[in-house]
Amino acid sequence: MKQRNPLSQSFFQGNRKNLFMAVLGTTVLSVGILSVPQLMQILIDFLSGNHRYSMHQIILMAIAVLLMVSFSGLCTYYFRTKFSTKAVFQYRKMAYHYLSKKKVTEFYGQNTAVYLSALNTDLQKIKEDFLDQIPILSQIVICGIGAVLVMIRYNFFLAMMACLISLIPFFAALFSGRNMEKIEENLSKENAEYLAFLKDFAVGFTIIKSYKVEGIFSALHDKICQKVEDRMEEREKCVEKINYFAAISGYITQFAILLLCAVVAYRSKSISVGTVLAFSRLINYIIDPVTELPGMLSKARTAYALSEQFWEKIGKGEQEQKERQEQENSGEIVKDGYHQHTDTDSHEKALPIPALQGDICFSHLSFSYIPEKQVLKDFTLRVKEGEKLILLGASGSGKSSILKLLMGIERSQGGEISIGNSQLSTLPEESLFRSISYIQQEVFIFDGSIYENITLFQDYGKEELELAIEKSGLKNLISEKGLDYPCGENGAALSGGERQRINIARSLLRKTPILLADEITAALDKENSYLVLDSLLSLENITGILVLHDLDSRILSRVDRICVLKEGEIVEEGIFSELMEKKGYFYSLFMMEQ
Repeated sequence: MKQRNPLSQSFFQGNRKNLFMAVLGTTVLSVGILSVPQLMQILIDFLSGNHRYSMHQIILMAIAVLLMVSFSGLCTYYFRTKFSTKAVFQYRKMAYHYLSKKKVTEFYGQNTAVYLSALNTDLQKIKEDFLDQIPILSQIVICGIGAVLVMIRYNFFLAMMACLISLIPFFAALFSGRNMEKIEENLSKENAEYLAFLKDFAVGFTIIKSYKVEGIFSALHDKICQKVEDRMEEREKCVEKINYFAAISGYITQFAILLLCAVVAYRSKSISVGTVLAFSRLINYIIDPVTELPGMLSKARTAYALSEQFWEKIGKGEQEQKERQEQENSGEIVKDGYHQHTDTDSHEKALPIPALQGDICFSHLSFSYIPEKQVLKDFTLRVKEGEKLILLGASGSGKSSILKLLMGIERSQGGEISIGNSQLSTLPEESLFRSISYIQQEVFIFDGSIYENITLFQDYGKEELELAIEKSGLKNLISEKGLDYPCGENGAALSGGERQRINIARSLLRKTPILLADEITAALDKENSYLVLDSLLSLENITGILVLHDLDSRILSRVDRICVLKEGEIVEEGIFSELMEKKGYFYSLFMMEQ
């Protein structure tokens, strides 16, 4: 059974009162709109000598119409706006909730620009073409039905003929908008691609400038922009085609009905001038639904489909997981070789997950990103508990892949990884994150204070914080600028070394027994690189695996072991002095950099 989409359900949770009042407002407005042609008919007939209603009654009717319009305006101002804004807020909140629940491998298995597009461009389209249109759709439908009923009261034959003739613009609009859903889907994909380019541009701006390739990336930007523009033009052409056929067929329909009214009035003399005028106005309320509804429904359905498509990406496997959880009595399931723990008793507090201890063993690993090119070949390595190990090798030798496999970000095609007596394939993701700190080259620094970036809004003791600041080498920065100093967007107010030190301090506060560092000094100068790595190597009782970019003898001589990789295999290992004496592959790498 297909899982219900909680994202689309979130539009209406706790929001039905606002929707009801918004629809009530448009319903009252519809009654007011339909009253205007009748009021005009009564007034014109009154001026023509037909005094069926007094002027006093006509004035009271006009006041009633004004009150209905005023009530509708208040509903729009207070409830219709509240409904759409609250729906968007709840959608974003729900989507972020499911995104944050995804496993790391699942999250990075999808282009992250898809998430950005879905929560920005696509959500705006959902708001404009679906949420904002719900009250308007109800108004159009009510006006159309009401217009038919009023026309029947005037003349049954003319009312039925008007309904039949109005089918002309309906089928014209339906035919012209048949490809709209596919066009909107293509535009959404192109918008996601453009957001991905902007994200990469922001990350690599310095590289682009330093390599003087602005022109190349400008051309690439223009090419991607052109694709977006082409899809937008295709969409606008389809919209204009719908509007054009709707307008032309609407004019033809309106003229045909008015001509029919004139013929009936001329032959039977049973229709007053006021009635003809009322009919001419009421016809529009029949034509509008049949011409506008197909296009509006098509756009609303397309916008709603964007929510369904996004849910397929972020909620994939959610239903299967729930069904399997219901079948388990122990509160633990196994999915894709990894355990996931769930609370079987909502009243029972979850037990803390113990940190992993012991040696780290990589046994006969094979791994590749694409089948044609193997990154790791029968890779085997044991890292002793408390050992400081450095992985070296040329680009593409598999260094970073080893860390990603250990973190569970990637999964090997063969072999096994174990920590102590626990195999990685039997560990919950939470246990890995509690036991391992993973410091990457791209540091996560958000627009908050130094204190907030170090603690990530968690509570730590004063002594814990001061010790982490001292060991990470942040003492001078804190003394100079203070813990409340704003870091700026992406840490723009800090140097590269300061950002990495915040990252290290953050990891130290977690007190994990294992620390991984992946080329974290690649963007730093030699002296700052040494200071950052020196801080890491000074940590006690921690198993450390470092992937290095720069070969600094001061650092290399301090570690317990160096493993040199080539094409996914360890070709040399030992301490710095031993590897230098061998004058092998490591010696060549070291001397080339010097």
